[in-house]
Amino acid sequence: MSSKRSSSFRRAIANGRRTLQREILLDETGLGLYKRFVRYVAYEILPCETDRRWYFHQNRLCPPPVFIAVVTIVQIIVFMCYGIMLNKWVLQTYQPDFMKSPLVYHPGHRAQVWRFFSYMFMHVGLEQLGFNALLQLMIGVPLEMVHGILRISLLYMAGVLAGECHSGISAY
Repeated sequence: MSSKRSSSFRRAIANGRRTLQREILLDETGLGLYKRFVRYVAYEILPCETDRRWYFHQNRLCPPPVFIAVVTIVQIIVFMCYGIMLNKWVLQTYQPDFMKSPLVYHPGHRAQVWRFFSYMFMHVGLEQLGFNALLQLMIGVPLEMVHGILRISLLYMAGVLAGECHSGISAY
């Protein structure tokens, strides 16, 4: 039976037996700000003490978790541009000029594929933008530190596409 196991399964078993410097991650002292943040992320995201310690000791700042931060900054910039252009900061979606935007999804423009993804930059008002930015930064950045930019960006874009498909269906 053991000869039929894949190499990735054997690597996972070997990683489970890895040795680490200390028993409990909280025993680490004299940590800088970044390493304390990494420890916090490990305790918030990872369920097993062995995984927390391994992540803490293997974590590097390269590549940095930039995807969620960049998306959040672009969302804020787009919102501010539309706020200045429309002179309205709340319920921008009720403005006719807003609905004519090339970023907003409209069922009549399904041939314009970028609209399936660009609508992630659009927000109704300051409350929605602030809440989304807060959640993205508090949850998305630590998840990106644990899972990497590729997994988180694919998951984020899948969520955008799923939300777009839902809004496209409910528009009819």
